Amino acid sequence: MPESMAASVKCDDLLSEFRLAYEAREHFPWGKKIPDEVFMQYVLPNASSQEPFEKFRAYLLPRMKEALAGCRTLEEAALEVNRWCGAHFRFKPTQRRDQGVFENLKRGYGRCEEMSILYMAAARSACIPARHVWTPYWANMDNNHAWVEVWIDGHWKYLGACEPADRLNKAWFTSAAKHAALVLALAYGKLKTDEEVYRYLPRCTIVNATKWYSKTCDTHIRLLDREGKPIEDRNIFICVFNFGALLPIARLKTDKEGRARITLGIGEFFVTSSNDGDFAVKKIRTEPDKKVEVTVRMGRDRLPEGYIWLRYPSKFKRTKGR
Repeated sequence: MPESMAASVKCDDLLSEFRLAYEAREHFPWGKKIPDEVFMQYVLPNASSQEPFEKFRAYLLPRMKEALAGCRTLEEAALEVNRWCGAHFRFKPTQRRDQGVFENLKRGYGRCEEMSILYMAAARSACIPARHVWTPYWANMDNNHAWVEVWIDGHWKYLGACEPADRLNKAWFTSAAKHAALVLALAYGKLKTDEEVYRYLPRCTIVNATKWYSKTCDTHIRLLDREGKPIEDRNIFICVFNFGALLPIARLKTDKEGRARITLGIGEFFVTSSNDGDFAVKKIRTEPDKKVEVTVRMGRDRLPEGYIWLRYPSKFKRTKGR
């Protein structure tokens, strides 16, 4: 969990949550089928995003036992939890501060991230592995979005939190996600995974999950100074046009050869960077299932005058789901 939360949580409160998590694992028929590492990573944690710590399992576990009494599989349970959440919560914009689980239940509405917070609390209370997923900004329309993935028999499947559907991998944003520039997923701790890691932070891991939603491109960027020498340890930003401005969706750090790489969705993006008062801006284009190499040079790459179009594919064939 984040350091700020770890510093403010009492050990007894955390232990009571852990005990209830293990009680749920014993109670539900799918509990013992979940591998220990998945349980530890995606069921046991109390927090899912930046919401305050709350002892929600004592409240939610008995309600999940009642709601899921007829469910025999993880998938059935994940869908039923979403029906329960959808009956208690709806979308409505709120403030930037994340509401906690009980504030969500009391108010009955919140942002997409708060919908995810409530669903993940209910799912984890029922021993359903879940993780927080988001796109920083859409590439082909304004705004961003957050949702949830649930672990079903070794595979991650998505859903719109608090937006019930008749199956997993079905949501209002399914089509939009096929055009996503970047999709990220969060796990606490240093995660051991076969998925591409976008960034390791002190107490969490951010995974690049774009390939599960969209066609992708292996994008390599090299940053050079005015003399053509590589620039080490500098930030490179990948930007999309959103809310009337170029907004960053990713921050990369160059190595000693001035190189950085990332898996991106398909379309046109701006790459920006700065170095000792100098800067560079360059438009790049990614191609499906290809490796694209781009060189960005300080002092030479600038925004051209006049109008600039950023183009994105209008249609994609269905990507291989999980």
